[in-house]
Amino acid sequence: MDPAPSSSRTSNLESNAPYPVENCEIVCELPPAAESSDEIADLQENYNTLTLELQNEKRSHARCAVKLKKFENKLKKHSQSIEALEKIYTDAENSDEKAIFLLDLLHNYNKKSPRWSELSVRLCTVWRYCSPKCYEFCHKNLVKLPSRSTIVRHLGNFNGQNNLIKERLCAEVVNLKHPVQRLCSLIIDDMSIKEKMYYSRTEDYIYGLETINSNSITEHPKVANKMACFVANGLSASFTIVAGYFFHSSMPASDFHSLTLQVIKLLTDCGFMVLRIVTDNHPSNVALFKNLCGGTLENYFNHPYLPMPIFLSFDYCHAIKNARNLFLSHNMNSTTGVISSSYLNTLYGLQRGWPLKPVRYLTKKHLYPSNLEKMNVLRAVQIFSPTVTSALKLLKEEKYKDFVDSDATILYMENMFHFFQVHNISSRRHYIHALDSNVAPYVNISDQRLHWLNTTFQNYIDDIQSTSASTGYKCLSSETAHALKFIAKSTFLCVQFLLIQAGFYYVLTRSFSSDAVEATFSHIRLKGGSNDATDARAAEYALRQILRTGILKSSSSANTVRTLSHISRNELSHQKSTVDEFAEQHVEELFLPTDLRFKIHSLQRNEIPEMNLYSASVAFLSGYIIMKLQKKYQCDDCIAPLVSTTMPGPLLKLITLQDHGGLVYPNELFVGLVKRIADVIQDILPYLKKEKTCGQLIKILQSTLQKNSLLVCRQHQNEICIMVLTIIAKPVLSNICLEKTDSLKRKLILDHKPQSRKILKV
Repeated sequence: MDPAPSSSRTSNLESNAPYPVENCEIVCELPPAAESSDEIADLQENYNTLTLELQNEKRSHARCAVKLKKFENKLKKHSQSIEALEKIYTDAENSDEKAIFLLDLLHNYNKKSPRWSELSVRLCTVWRYCSPKCYEFCHKNLVKLPSRSTIVRHLGNFNGQNNLIKERLCAEVVNLKHPVQRLCSLIIDDMSIKEKMYYSRTEDYIYGLETINSNSITEHPKVANKMACFVANGLSASFTIVAGYFFHSSMPASDFHSLTLQVIKLLTDCGFMVLRIVTDNHPSNVALFKNLCGGTLENYFNHPYLPMPIFLSFDYCHAIKNARNLFLSHNMNSTTGVISSSYLNTLYGLQRGWPLKPVRYLTKKHLYPSNLEKMNVLRAVQIFSPTVTSALKLLKEEKYKDFVDSDATILYMENMFHFFQVHNISSRRHYIHALDSNVAPYVNISDQRLHWLNTTFQNYIDDIQSTSASTGYKCLSSETAHALKFIAKSTFLCVQFLLIQAGFYYVLTRSFSSDAVEATFSHIRLKGGSNDATDARAAEYALRQILRTGILKSSSSANTVRTLSHISRNELSHQKSTVDEFAEQHVEELFLPTDLRFKIHSLQRNEIPEMNLYSASVAFLSGYIIMKLQKKYQCDDCIAPLVSTTMPGPLLKLITLQDHGGLVYPNELFVGLVKRIADVIQDILPYLKKEKTCGQLIKILQSTLQKNSLLVCRQHQNEICIMVLTIIAKPVLSNICLEKTDSLKRKLILDHKPQSRKILKV
């Protein structure tokens, strides 16, 4: 047989194969030439079959490789998730707040009735009050969060500020094991609030009245326009706790003194030791210091409850602002020359228009501040900073004609910045990185900075005052000069006491400032919608939230050197009292006038009221009362005597005009009873306290109202009387508070010409 056909046949097989033959694992040996063509055909068929099987196997292998890759990626993601979960569980065991919150979100993901940890509820409380819309969006669309009712239950009803403050103080002092950690500064300051009265129906409490003394709801109530806040700030440990807050309009010096001693006693009873009292140098605070020292202003006085001194000091941040404002307002004089801000104005004009400036933050707001901008601490410090004094020194050394006599001004600015710097030490190691020994912590009483505070700085202030007076220049105001010297002396004495007698290894003086109370005010304004002029109700809610949750977060734009953020893990007990308990414990027998007692006694009788718009509005409220009674009791004996059985008369015309088939028409006698109850409530208000007002009214009127012939159902008589009095009292109190607020606003506008048209808004 000719071998040529077999070779051509082999080449045809190779060309028709889907894969090259040399790459295939199947070995096909050509049969001998003597074999028949049928065997060759069989082999060709077997070859094709095996080739198809090979293709299928390769496709299967590719599919399996893709699936394997997917499973590997999925396994990698699961392993990462497991590692993250293990990390979360580990951090949660170490009491990490983020981990605990994430675990709560995971555990409650599929639960219809979720259960939240106390820490998660506190964090969500702050979140919701910071941004209610953001919280509600996340709650509805992203993750499951505690509901509004859960947060409200956590905050609790109003139970008196002293109880809540005492609970927070006692809960915090448990973590302070060493006595040194319980040393604290008591910072006192006032915050302006709106003159606004508000009656809370859910809490049965009237917000906006003074809380210094018992303030009744008279025709001329004392509506508060300020809030005095007492904040305890740790000197060794890091804590910031609101120790007291009182709403007032004008506080006498005697009341201010007694309230301060009351707060000091509360802190002492809870285990804290007040070592310092810090305020600004307002005349009322100076009078407080004099009263505490027995009539003369001293740097310290004996603690009234412990064998230790209490150092008095004004806030150095307020003092540096006053020194800046006086520096910009007029020239002064010292033995080294004239102190003038004209050099800064010249420097400001010199660098205007330059793309690169020697002093970056020398702006109009620094040199010509408005009344609001004068309160900014940062700009006051920037005016005296080394950047500005270095530029002035350079111009003086280069003999610019406008800066030749700037020595005295540079010295004043350097002394004021050094005064602020030695009071603003907050780190043990910052001086190493800053290469500046002025910001090192105090570790030795022989520190040169203490000598500078006690002697050099005070002599410099005296030099400015005496030289300016002798040469006819204006000087620092007597209040500012005295405050600067008083602060320097107090800091010197307090640091000495802490290093020698208290046993401190080092002292950081930033805790001497009033940043804690300023951060508290920032938190209050933040919770009130970032409103500078918040009211008593918003301030009360914010303070209650701080005390209940233990979280204090100041705004990044707050007028503080640092941003405070304090989180406590301690739980507080929820104390609730019912109206009956309050009436039994707190409502005393009121001495009412004889004519008012006769008016209360007249509630036993029934009469039809005169027809007017006021009576028609009372009739509308009467129908609402009957509808509420129907839904709750469903008793014919209770409802039948109160519902009208005749065609509606003129007295019920207001109901007829609004009725679409679901309103209730009351009996005219019941309308007269409701009207007389509202009038009696309005007459009794001047003799009531501002809290648990409904409880006091129920205590006074319930026994008399039960004798009325319209309330004949003996089974529900007590409950009906309480419900009727409560429903009537709430709108009466709300309307009275609203009218008082409106009259105060009108008086505020008409007493003086508005400085800005913004006052006339709203």
